[in-house]
Formats: sequence, C-alpha cells, structure tokens
Amino acid sequence: MNKKHIPIWGSCIPGNSDKSKLTVMDVHPEYTMEDIFTKYPGVWDKSCEELGDMSGNDTLVYRGEIENGFARETFTDEPFLIPYLAKGSDKCVIICPGGAYLSKSMDNEGEDIAAFLNAAGVSCFVLWYRTYPYHAPLMFLDCQRAIRFVRYHAQEYGIHPQKIGIVGFSAGGNLCGVTALVFRNQRVEYPGYVPDEIDGEDAAVNALGMCYPAVSLEDDKATACIAGAEVYNDKEKRLAFSARYDMRTHVQEGDCPAFLCNTMDDDVLPPLRLAELAMTMHRKGVSCELHMFPEGGHGFGGCVDEQPLEFARDRTAVSQWKGLFANWVNRIFA
Repeated sequence: MNKKHIPIWGSCIPGNSDKSKLTVMDVHPEYTMEDIFTKYPGVWDKSCEELGDMSGNDTLVYRGEIENGFARETFTDEPFLIPYLAKGSDKCVIICPGGAYLSKSMDNEGEDIAAFLNAAGVSCFVLWYRTYPYHAPLMFLDCQRAIRFVRYHAQEYGIHPQKIGIVGFSAGGNLCGVTALVFRNQRVEYPGYVPDEIDGEDAAVNALGMCYPAVSLEDDKATACIAGAEVYNDKEKRLAFSARYDMRTHVQEGDCPAFLCNTMDDDVLPPLRLAELAMTMHRKGVSCELHMFPEGGHGFGGCVDEQPLEFARDRTAVSQWKGLFANWVNRIFA
C-alpha cells in the first residue's frame, strides 16, 4: 500500500500562521496519564456542565499530536491524505478518523478501515485534518478541500468523479456530516486566503457514511475543542454554535445516500440522535441505511484493535458493520 502523505492545500492554507500553539495551550510535561484523565479531564468530564481545567487535554494533544504526531508547535500544520488504492477500482471513500477534535485515530479509524474496503475493491484516502487548538471552520474547510482535491485528481487516481464517498468516526463522523450537510459546496471565504483551481471543484460527496458520530454538539464539551472555551462557557454562544452545526436541521431533499451506524451502549455520544437523523432523512426522501447494534461501545472502528480489559465490549455483532458498509458502498457506486 502507498503510505505517501499528500498535502491537500497549496502554498496558502487558510487559518495558518507562525504563531506558537503554546501561547494558547497550557502544557504540563510533569503530568502522568492518571493526572490527565482523573485530575484534569477537561472536556472528558461528564459529571458537570462546567468545563474546568483543560490543561490535561492540552498536555495530551501536545504529546500525541505534536511530539509524536504530524502536528507542529506552531499553527503551520499541513493537512494531508494517505492513499490506499485498490487496483482497477473507479470508486473511493475518504476516511475521517475521530478523536474528539483533539487527535486522530489514524490506525483503528483510518488504516484498518482502508484495509477491508480495499479488499472489497474500494480505493481509500485517509484524511489527517487540523484539530485543537485550531477552531472551526478550519477542520471543515480541510474536509471540503480533501473532497475537492480527490475530485480534481480523479483521473490520475482512476476514480470516477461521481463515485467519491466519505466516512467518519465519532468526531470524524461529525466532520463528515457537517461538511456534507452544512457546508456543502460553499466557497472558501477566509481572511487572507487566495482560492486556486482546486477550489473550483464541487465539494459534494456521492455517499455519506457516519459511525458513532456526534450528530449534534448540544451541551457537548467538545464544543470547547472545536469553537473554543470562551464559546462553550457562554451558554448563549454555545447554543448558537450547536444550532449552526446540528446536522439534523440541514438535511435536504436530493441529498446523497447515507449509511449510519452505532451501538445502543455508546456511553460517549447519544446513539438515539443518529436515529433522529435517520428519521429526518427518511422524511426528506433521502436514501438512508441505519444499523444500531445492541453492544460494542464507542470507538469500535475497524474492530481489530486490542481493547483494554477494563473497557472491553463484545464486538461479535457490531463487527458486521464492515461487511454491511462495504456492500453498501459497492451497491451505491455500482
């Protein structure tokens, strides 16, 4: 498989600057992993509405994304695609890993997904997009750009320009849904950004997949990662932001087919919001395939990673989602 990282933007990347991320991040090298998750949980603390200290989130992002990942210490990150091409395939899926908009699970929700789709004859591109401390709309502009990039280079990759799908997981599912249903094909308008030829391509996808996605950010502390702590801490601004990005209110007649999947024991994101989205799509006449498995928890992804014993869930049933999704993609793009 080709593991080359392909930058999706040109010399001008909206929202980038030479400013250090450490001017907005409170990083503590002395924190242990126990400190991060128990003393300073920040956005992961579901016991109260108050956001609290995000230094644990900042420290984890610094270690995982900057010290040991592809992000930089300055706001100069370069979003990229990793191609996994299936020989002779004219269809593709852009894969958006999740990670609460703090990180990206590039293996379990990226490479592992590409592996079974390649085996089913579907080419893939795994997207590494900008996350915290970057804020909206930049991650959605990255996703839009990835779609336009693949469509612009479709002939080069042997891809039919009308056989481009997208699938995302958790925050990546939110990224896909908001990009497809809220941002759609709107132009990139960002201070200082100069559009190029790729920006002239259509950003619409032909198939939309979402697994355990954040359908709405209503009262979700992840809002602090996407929009900033000041937005989360101001209830009026928080509600306005969540309303703006709630994909349930943006479905339109004529939207592309959707594949939705989650488990009933998802204790991170409300699974029934996905059912509400499916009902909205049904009312709008949008083709929608919904799979709600009894168990499997949140973050099952490719169902091949080793689970920590204390968080292990039975994946016997939910692992079927892979075959169902592969069959759905091939049926849509037949």
